[in-house]
Formats: sequence, structure tokens, C-alpha cells
Amino acid sequence: MIISGEIDEVRFRNEENGYTIAVLDCEGEPLVCVGAFPPVSEGEYLSLEGDFTVHPKFGKQFKVTAVQAVRPDTLDGIVRYLGSGLIKGIGPKTALAIVDKFGKETFNVITQNPQRLASVKGISKQKADEIAQSYLKIENMRQAMVFLQGHGIPLGTSLKIFKRYGDDTVNALTQNPYRLVEDVDGIGFITADKIAAKLGVERDSEYRLRAGILYTLKEAADKSGNTFLPYGTLISEAAALLGADEKNIENTLDTLAVSRAVKTVETDEGETAVMLLSAYRAEYGAAQKLVTLLSSGDMTERDCSEDIAEFERAENIKLHETQRKAIELAAGGSVAVITGGPGTGKTTIVKCILSVLDKRGIKTALMAPTGRAAKRMSESCGREASTIHRALMIGREGDGSDEPVSAGAVIVDEFSMVDVYLFNTLIKRIQPSVKLILVGDSDQLPSVGAGNVLKDVISSGVVPVVRLERIYRQSGESLIVENAHRINAGKMPELGSKNEDFFFVRAGTPQEIADAAVGLAAERIPKFLGVEPYRVQVLCPLKSGVAGSVNVNKQLQKRLNAGGAYIETEDYRYIEGDKVMHVANNYNLEWRKFAGGIAESGEGVFNGDLGVIAEIRTQSGEIDVRFEDGRFVTYTADVRHQLVPAYAITVHKSQGSEFDAVIIPVYGGNPMIMTRNLLYTAVTRAKRLVVIVGEQYTVKRMVENDYIALRYSMMKKFLQDASARETLLFSGGRLRRENGEKA
Repeated sequence: MIISGEIDEVRFRNEENGYTIAVLDCEGEPLVCVGAFPPVSEGEYLSLEGDFTVHPKFGKQFKVTAVQAVRPDTLDGIVRYLGSGLIKGIGPKTALAIVDKFGKETFNVITQNPQRLASVKGISKQKADEIAQSYLKIENMRQAMVFLQGHGIPLGTSLKIFKRYGDDTVNALTQNPYRLVEDVDGIGFITADKIAAKLGVERDSEYRLRAGILYTLKEAADKSGNTFLPYGTLISEAAALLGADEKNIENTLDTLAVSRAVKTVETDEGETAVMLLSAYRAEYGAAQKLVTLLSSGDMTERDCSEDIAEFERAENIKLHETQRKAIELAAGGSVAVITGGPGTGKTTIVKCILSVLDKRGIKTALMAPTGRAAKRMSESCGREASTIHRALMIGREGDGSDEPVSAGAVIVDEFSMVDVYLFNTLIKRIQPSVKLILVGDSDQLPSVGAGNVLKDVISSGVVPVVRLERIYRQSGESLIVENAHRINAGKMPELGSKNEDFFFVRAGTPQEIADAAVGLAAERIPKFLGVEPYRVQVLCPLKSGVAGSVNVNKQLQKRLNAGGAYIETEDYRYIEGDKVMHVANNYNLEWRKFAGGIAESGEGVFNGDLGVIAEIRTQSGEIDVRFEDGRFVTYTADVRHQLVPAYAITVHKSQGSEFDAVIIPVYGGNPMIMTRNLLYTAVTRAKRLVVIVGEQYTVKRMVENDYIALRYSMMKKFLQDASARETLLFSGGRLRRENGEKA
């Protein structure tokens, strides 16, 4: 529907995303219009496209999808427009004086002969220039909006594009619309390709082929965790995406390699691997630095048996030989990896390492990839732990990304979650004299981000590793740990036990499975454990489907939080009191925190952070979220897509988290997803209770399915190559020294 009229009042405007609430005089009737607008002012005439809606609190509104501004053509309209404050240097009085002088020629004077404005009392030549520049900027923006919306780009996206390119918007996109993919957050290749087609860009344009190849590599990293693609795979996938001849793809790829937009590396199998330059720098750089740490650390052996014995006496425990070996390795070497499943004593080992290092006067920094994992580490070790991002102050202005970590040792927990980019950032900041101790479960799902860091580091044979396999569980204790290890070993978990922490609920169809999961999460389990429903987490193998996280989320939201202020988007309904999760690494999103009468603020909210919606301001579209660690964050419309309801989440999103209870709906699905690895990860997220919902044969099929999706990564090879060079260098240097030569 299209309506038109003059703006009578602008009630609210968010300059960041253009969200506006305006009252339009539509044939004498005031009408509230809401949506993304370009800069507008009172007195301006608009043509609006959209639909009528009824807001539960504010009544009838017109929800805007497209805006066309028209210059006012009445003297009163021109005065109101100029005096609205939109144009720098003109207030109501000045606007009236200008229109009194020039009448309906006012706009022509401003654009074609602005020096004439100086003939108006109170306007100098300098001020006349400022008025003209301000007006020209607004006109350029409007022309850009008309151009972008004319090519089917939504107004909100158009505003983001203009914010990036400014007055050069039309020229920049006419030359190469594919630059949007790299320059504007939220615009991918598919969107840019549609825009390019409307702009008449040829399908075999080099701009298009380059963008398609880079998009294929980026998608392989973002969706499958690959840091490279084999040459042949990349050519065929890019050709299929672009509908282009493979020979043209090969030629364009050669150009990308010459311009260093991509890097080609030979694998151990003799294949050519193609990497985004950013992935190559991260993986190669991390491998080089890790080998440097290994070779430059203090290799002097120190006996720590007495320190370990003192810890055993204080904790009234007896450590196993493998545990002692892990502690000695970590305390004595420069780099160590400690891996093992639940109940194998990783936490106890970390506490003992801390005790040993404390006695040696070594300051230790405790880190984890997520806020939840850091919180767990703090609670178990009795001292502060922080996220890797926060410890390195990633994302803060002027953080000085090369500033070294101020500690003598760094222990990173839940290391299986760390992708290659985060690992490279961390290891660059660690001095050669600092001990690096990596702790994690290599049998869990790999990181959401690109790379296979923990498994590659272990399998390289370059870094000292201790694998913990013995389960420290007393008879009558939790069945969760035992069943987790049974699943990991390819054995069926005990599903008929009378233990009160591991249950199986039979359900057949996906709808029955979803209904059972919702009932358990909303009522039965909170009542059984005596906890708030917030502490119960549904972990779904998939997002889609009747029993997927999206649908289960909607059902739980209805059961647990049906009322209150809300905002509805194309994807979600956000309601005050909702449990939510942040699903992207946003280094610039501001947060504030109040604790013990002390106010604190900073930047950075990261993938997997969980919280509750504290307040929704429907008029501005802003959402305030209180995260578990006490941080408050305000989400405006432009970053709201990074926030999703979290009554149910995918297993992948649960990594590094721990919940009082987890419910795992299992059902027939893609065998590449319904795997042993996924079920094991889900079960190990529970602290007090696990409930599996589905059919027993589905559980059996998952346990027997040891498929692990192949991740293309180069860390293992880079580590082995760097280690071989280091050994050769060391041997050569030693031989020269023995012959009296300078090494």
C-alpha cells in the first residue's frame, strides 16, 4: 500500500539505523508511521510504501518498507522543512527570513547560488557555504536512497551502504557492487549478485568471478570450519555457484593468487590447497609462534614432586600417575596440552598446577573462550578467570594488539572451542618466557569458527601431550560421566537405570518429541530439581524441523513468557524476560556493569554469551539484555540480529557451557549430523541431569555413527614443517659452535 502526506511531527529517530517514528498528515488525518527512514524533517512531503498494523500498546500504525521524499512546494512547507534543524545553520527564524527573501526559489538559490544567502540578515558568506554543504549532503543521501531502493535494496540496508560510502555511493556501486560483500556487514555474495544483476553487471565480469571465489572460500570457513579448499573442489564449487566455465574460474583464481588475495600451499598429499590470505596468516603464524615458544622456553627440569605431595595432603586426595605426569609437564615445560573427557580430573590438575606455580612465584592468567566457561573456571579454581577476548582486550579502541600478556603462565580451558583466528591472536601476545598450558576435550565437537586447532596440535606430534583416560567416579555417583564415556567409546549408554540424573523418555514422531521436550523443560524438570526453568537447557541437533531449536524455542516461549513488551522481526519475537543468546563476536558492542557500587564499562560481546531481556523499548526498537556475568548491553535494530531466543539452542552453540539440566531431543536425520560426537558433546554439557527424548534405536544409531566431518586445515603440516626447520637450525648451530664458528 502507498500513502502520502506531510510530516507533522518526528517523535523519535535513531541516527544509527534510521529507525523513525513520525506522524504524517495524511489528507487531514494524523497517522503514526514507523520504520527505517532517511533523514526527514517536519514539513517534508513523503510517499510511503508499507502496510497498516495494530500495535498492542500504541494502536494503529503504518509499518514503512520504502520511503520517497518530495521537496515541499508550499511556502509554509519550505519554512518548516528548513527550520526543522535538519540543515546545519538554519533555525526557525532564519528559515522564515530566507523564504521571505527568496520564496519558492529558495532551493534553487541554496543549490545553484548559495552566496546569495549572505544577503539575508544574520547569514555570513561562511555560514552560507555551510548551509549549502549541509543541504547538499542531505540531497546526495536522498539520491543514493532513491538509487538503492530503485534496485530493490531495503531502506535499512541502504542506510548501512550509504554510511559506508557516503556521497560516493552511486559511483562506487556502479563500478563494482561486489565490494559490498567485504565492506558492509550483513551483505553477502547472493545479495550483492542480485544488486549487480539489476545494475547490468555481466555474469562473466571479473568482479563477479573474484567475488564468487572469495565467497566460496569464506562460506567453507564459516559453515564447515575449513581453512582451505583443495584446488579442484574450489573450482567446481565456485563454477556451480556462478554458473561459469571452470576455465574462467581458474584464470580468475590465478589473478587472485598473483594479487595475494588468496594463498596456495601444497598439502602433504601433494594437492594444492587454496586459502584466504587471512586464514593463511592466522594458521601459519600460530604454528610458527607455537614452535618458537616450544624451543625458547625454559627447558630446565625441576622436581615438583614435593609440591604435588603438599597439594595432595591439603586436598586429601591421591593423584594418579598420569595426572602427576600432566602436572610435571605443565609446570616444567614451556608448552603442554592436557586432554581428557569428563570426570578424568582436568580441574584437579589445573588446581594443582596453579599451586605449584604459585610456590615458584609465577603469576598465572586463567582464560577460556566463552564467558560461561570462564565463570566455571573461576568457580572451580577459586580465582579470577576471564574470556580470551577480555584478557587481550580485543575490540577496545587503542588496545594495542601487540601488547604482551602480563603473566608468567597462561592456562586456557575448553581449548577445543578455540578457532585458528582466536588462537593466533592469543599466541602472538605470549612472550617466549611464558608457559602455555592448553586444556580441553579433543573428543568434543570442534570450534564453531574455522580450524581444528586442538586436534591438529595433538596429532602433529610436535607439542607434549598428556591424555587422561581414567574416570574418577565413586560408586553411586553421577551416571552422566559414565554414560558420556560409554557413548564416546561407541557403547550404548545406560537408559533404563534408576539413577536420578540420567533418564530416557520414549517419543516417536518429531511432534511427540518436541512436545515432550517442551513439557520437560517448562514444568517437569524445574519442579524435579527445584530450579528456575532458565537453568534447564534444550539442546537440539538441528535448528530446523518440528523438533529443531527454532520451533522448540517458539513453543517454550509461549509456555514460559507469553506476556510483556515485545518486538517482532522477520525471524523472531523478543519479549521482556526472554532467555537469549548472542551469536556473533562483536568486538565493538558496548556493555556496562554495576557491582558493589562500582560502575564498569567496556566493549565486546561474544558468540555464546547467555542472558535475559531486561527491558524492551518498543518505540525506539531497543532491547536491554542482562548477561550472566552482570553486564548490560543495549541492542539497537542494526545489531538485533546477533541476538536469538535461547530456551532451546543447537548442540554446537552449547560448547563451553554447563547447565543444571539438559534435554536432548533425538530423531532421524542426516547421518552427517546425528553422530556420536554430537551426542557426546550434548551429554557432557549437563551438571545434574540429562534427559534424552526419542526412540532407543535412534540413540543406538547415533552411538554407532562415528562419522566426523572432514575439516580442511593446515595447522598440523605448518607445525611439523616449522618444527623440522627449528630442529635443523638448532643442529646446524650446535655443529658450528662445536667447530668454533659463530652460530
